[in-house]
Parts: sequence; C-alpha cells; structure tokens
Amino acid sequence: MKKRTVLLCTAVLACGLTGCGSASENSSASSAASEQRTEQQVIQEIVTYHGCYGDKADAKVQELLRELDGMDSRQGKLWTDIMEYWDYANNELKVNVDKLPDDLPKDDTLALTVLGFELNDDGTMQDELVGRLNVALACAEQYPNAYVICTGGGTAKDNPDVTEGGLMGEWMLEHGLDEKRLIVEDQSHTTAENASNSYDILLKDYPQVNSVVLISSSYHIAWGSLLFESAFMKSASEKQTPEIHVISNCSCEIENDIYLWSEILRWETGGMLQMIGNDDLAMQYYFDYDNVQKPVL
Repeated sequence: MKKRTVLLCTAVLACGLTGCGSASENSSASSAASEQRTEQQVIQEIVTYHGCYGDKADAKVQELLRELDGMDSRQGKLWTDIMEYWDYANNELKVNVDKLPDDLPKDDTLALTVLGFELNDDGTMQDELVGRLNVALACAEQYPNAYVICTGGGTAKDNPDVTEGGLMGEWMLEHGLDEKRLIVEDQSHTTAENASNSYDILLKDYPQVNSVVLISSSYHIAWGSLLFESAFMKSASEKQTPEIHVISNCSCEIENDIYLWSEILRWETGGMLQMIGNDDLAMQYYFDYDNVQKPVL
C-alpha cells in the first residue's frame, strides 16, 4: 500500500537475541503465541501499525492481513478491502467543492449526509457548520429526490437540550427542505459514531438507499469518507445486510492546513479504533496521543 502520510511515530528498533533455543523450540513458541492471538487483536494491530507508520508498515500490515485471513477468510477480505480504501481516501479521493458531480443517482436511493461540527457553548451553530449546511442545501437542490441526513449529537457545554443534528435539521427545514426528505441522527459524538448510527437508520427505515454522499469541510472529507465506508463495509459484512457505499462528496472550502496531515491521520486512526470497539484506545489517540503505547515496527 502506498500512502501520502506524515508519520506520527518515531520508529523504534527492536533488538533481540538469537540462538536462545533450538529452531523447533522457537517454532513451537511462535505457534503457541499465534494461537493465543484473537482476530480482534490482529485487527487492532493492522489499524495501529498503519496509523502510526504509514507506508513504512506496509510489509507488517500485509503480514497481519494474511494472519487474519488464516483465522477467518471473511474478516481477511473485509480488512483487506478496508485498508485498500484507506489508501484510496488519503491518496486518490477527489474532493468536490460547493457542487456535486452531475452523474449521481437521481432517485431516492441516494442520501446526502451532512457531518456536524461542535456547537458553541450556548448551543448555537458555529460559522463552519453553517457553511456545511449551505453546501448541503445546494446539493439537495441539485438532487431533489435524495434524502438529507443531518448527523451529530449534543456538544454544547452550557446547553444540553440541543444537538448538532437537531439544529442542522431545523436550519434545513427553515431554508426550504421538504420535511419528508430529512433524516436526523442526533446521538453521535464522533465521526465513527456518525457512520455506524447512520447505517443503522438507513437499514431500518430507508432500505432503498444504497449510496451516500458526504458533505463536510474540505479537510474532513477523506477522514469522513474512510470512517463511513469502513463502518458500512463492516456492518454489511458482519450483519449480512445490504451494502451501502460512499460514492461522492462535497465540501465547503476551508483551508486544508487547518490541521496538519499527521493530525488528520491520528484522528482517522482513533476513529478506526472506535469502529472496532476499542473506545479506550480510541480516546487516547484522539486526546492523549503522547501517552499512547505505539506498536514496535
């Protein structure tokens, strides 16, 4: 896998002693260690090696994917596909500004998903979130049969009664969106939760939807697309339910250097860890990265 990444971790050289036992003893010990590993541990290593070392960990990631495939071929294929998409999202994905391509589905199989942004302490929306909504409204006019998902939970420090998704939905209705097209997801606090909750809502209540467009700020598109597509692939594979795919995006134009590329990669890695169920480690990647125990390359 080839990635355009700024490495987050300082490489640690692992020095070991050889000749401490016979070849058969070492082989048996290695086999026993492998048998004790779980699929979840291997998946976590795949995510953290790639998240910390980028393309320098390619050989290790491929080794881990082969190990996972030997444990469960379905999981092996799933994570091979997810890692390929991670490369695609960060290297090849085109970010559209202000307008969607004209060749997307014209019916109600499409959902436009607007990602939230932290509210002001008093519960009002920040200008960046309003910018995302303006783009979403233009996209909704461009694709008048598509649903619009407004996603995001309560993030106002001094106003627990409002949510990002709720306020976004109200704004869209006030600006002319037909109420029948509006879907509100207001229980999430991270992009990973946005993704898993949105999939469940679509699966349950809008089974005709099989593709989504992500609408966010420009710096957030790759990381949002990664988490949505990965969560959708994971849910469909594990639940044996219909596939939903991220097929395009649209952004409001925010300077990409608002975050360093290394910081975006860290947030991507935290989101991937949260998606696989390791919330504690995900929170460390999000908020306490300096104290994360990184894997040894």
